Amino acid sequence: MGQLLSNLANGSFVKLNENGHPEQFIKLGNDHYGAGTGVTMLRKKAYTQTAWNAASTYYNVFIGCTLDNICDGIFPQKLDEEIRACMVSTPIVVAQGMGVATLHTIYRKAFPLSCTEVGLSGWQTEGKAFALFVDNASRIAYLDGTEATAVCWGLRSPYSDANVACSVNSSGALSGSLVNYPAFAARPAFNLKSSIVVSSNKDSDGCYTVESTPAQSNRLYVKYNGIWREVG
Repeated sequence: MGQLLSNLANGSFVKLNENGHPEQFIKLGNDHYGAGTGVTMLRKKAYTQTAWNAASTYYNVFIGCTLDNICDGIFPQKLDEEIRACMVSTPIVVAQGMGVATLHTIYRKAFPLSCTEVGLSGWQTEGKAFALFVDNASRIAYLDGTEATAVCWGLRSPYSDANVACSVNSSGALSGSLVNYPAFAARPAFNLKSSIVVSSNKDSDGCYTVESTPAQSNRLYVKYNGIWREVG
C-alpha cells in the first residue's frame, strides 16, 4: 500500500524517469505557491551548463531567456507522459530585469528557483524561501555524471546590472555572471499533483518511487515492474 506524494517529509528523494532513466528529485514542500499548487520538486543534480540568455541582446530579462526555455520547454519532455500530465502550471514571481525592479507573476510548468526561494538575498524579493535551504551546504549541487565537483547552477533572478544574472556557486553562496557566459547549469523545479501515490518504503538508493498517478479524463495509470499501464 503506497502513500500520497504530499505526505512525504520535505527533503525526501523521489525517483522520476527522464527519457526512461531514473533520476532523483527532492521534495521541497506542499502548496508553496498557493493553495492547490501541489508538491514542489527540485532536480537533485543540475545539468546542461548554459548561458542564462544566449540571445544577441544579452539582457537579463528572464521571460523567454535560454534558461527559461530549457526548464519550461525542453526539460518536461524528458519526463514520462504520465508524470507530465500531473505537472501543475505554477505562478512564479520574477523581476523584470534590465535594471527595472517591477515584479511580474508568470506561469510555468518548470522553472529555475529564485534567490529568495533558496534563502539568498537578491536584488528583489521573488516569492518566499523554502525551509530546506538553511545554509550554503544545503544549496550545493553537482552536475550529472559527477559526485565530486560542485557546479554553479542558475537562478531566475536578475541583478540590477542589466547584463548580469544570479546563480548559486560551487560553495552554495550567491554569485552572478554575465548572462551570455555558460555559467548557469539548469536545475529545474516544478509542481506535481498532490494525489500522486508513491511507495511506502524507500528503495536501495534511499528514494521513494511512483506507484500511480491520478485519473486523467477517467484514465488511471499504475506502474507495474517499471512500466506504466492504464487501468479502469
